[in-house]
Amino acid sequence: MVGAAVAVVAGLPVTLAAATIPALAAPHSGGAAASHTRPATSTVRHPAAGRWHHRPRWAHIAAGSFYTCGIRAGGTLWCWGYDGFGELGIGRRAFNTIQDRPRQVTTPAPGGWASIAADGNHNCAIRLNSTLWCWGANEVGQLGIGNQTSQNRPRQVTTPAPGGWVSVSAGGDDTCARRTGGTLWCWGNNFEGQLGIGSHTNQDRPQPVTTPAPGDWASITAGEFQTCGIRPGGTLWCWGQNDHGQLGIGSDTDQDQPVQVTTPAPGGWAAVTSGESHTCATRTGGTLWCWGENDWGQLGIGGDTDQNQPAQVTTPAPDGWASVSAGGGSVHTCATRTGGTLWCWGFNAWGQLGIGSEANQDRPVQVTTPEPGGWAAVSAGGGHTCAIRTGRSLWCWGYNGLGELGIGNITDQDRPQLVSGCADRAAQAQPARATSSAVRGRGAGRAINGP
Repeated sequence: MVGAAVAVVAGLPVTLAAATIPALAAPHSGGAAASHTRPATSTVRHPAAGRWHHRPRWAHIAAGSFYTCGIRAGGTLWCWGYDGFGELGIGRRAFNTIQDRPRQVTTPAPGGWASIAADGNHNCAIRLNSTLWCWGANEVGQLGIGNQTSQNRPRQVTTPAPGGWVSVSAGGDDTCARRTGGTLWCWGNNFEGQLGIGSHTNQDRPQPVTTPAPGDWASITAGEFQTCGIRPGGTLWCWGQNDHGQLGIGSDTDQDQPVQVTTPAPGGWAAVTSGESHTCATRTGGTLWCWGENDWGQLGIGGDTDQNQPAQVTTPAPDGWASVSAGGGSVHTCATRTGGTLWCWGFNAWGQLGIGSEANQDRPVQVTTPEPGGWAAVSAGGGHTCAIRTGRSLWCWGYNGLGELGIGNITDQDRPQLVSGCADRAAQAQPARATSSAVRGRGAGRAINGP
């Protein structure tokens, strides 16, 4: 599982492994792409290359296991990296096919995308007309289209009705999404009860989550084998696998229906994100709390002891957190603060923390800033991280053996690198020390061989 959900406190829709800049987040209704006062691309002069190059403007980003997808300011959808199960959505499907530059997804139409969620090897995205589309691996029905056939182009999810979807989160092999009335629906792998429907039977079409009540869900995040959601009153509920305490309920017992998280207080939760076996969430006061597995310091609380109840992250300060994304597979976490700084911690074998080294960190460490300005949103993937800056440029770093950074090569990077969208390989805005491309450590839910 990878790319755990990103959620911003200021009313931002929550989707797993996806990050959105609030100013560019498109509404999930309406039949046409929203207009923008600023262009979807800009042209900047690269100081080292001495030439002008293309710099797209990004609105939404989702880092999957070994690939990445993003939505540009004009509503077009682009994916890059490993395309073994059709997860890039570009109509190609061959083992170890790699795209090291963004490729546009043109089905069902080139533009009109509002949000994207990526994880293990499948994606789901909502269009501006509130329809929901999924593609990629489908061996346990995680695409929600009524079968187990993988898809290399987006396919529409039509249960319980074609339109009316407002947010979606893709887990390891499962998916959950909310509809306009606040109802919550989940489908796919249910071995650990992560669908929250009171059973352990896989489902290839959306099924309603009715506990504690049929509707009134405000946000949702699907992890590897666990799911968490926030209700409008700020209460937090989790279900599924709980072997490391990732449900935050004070025990290690699995749950096949939602159970409320009551520490440090029953309500007041603003946003939540689930990784492989850990969960992090922000509260309305800007404090950050993490729980679950902590072998690599991914909880950010110092040390490596698992936690079965929320533990507060106090570095660099107890409050002031704006958004958080829990990565899967490589078990790292990244979060932004209200001042626009970006901090990462946990496993760092491929430089996915963006701090210029490969040393693991059990407390937040600030990500090197590539240029003036702040960070607006971040998405942690399987072994890589991507983030959007306030100027809407996109930067990625970490594992790149399958082209998931989108920078035109397959060399790992331990500092943020600009995704320029052009063929000019010299347009790297900041030199970085390359790291080994060998896949090592734990995989993102599935083991694959490098190219």
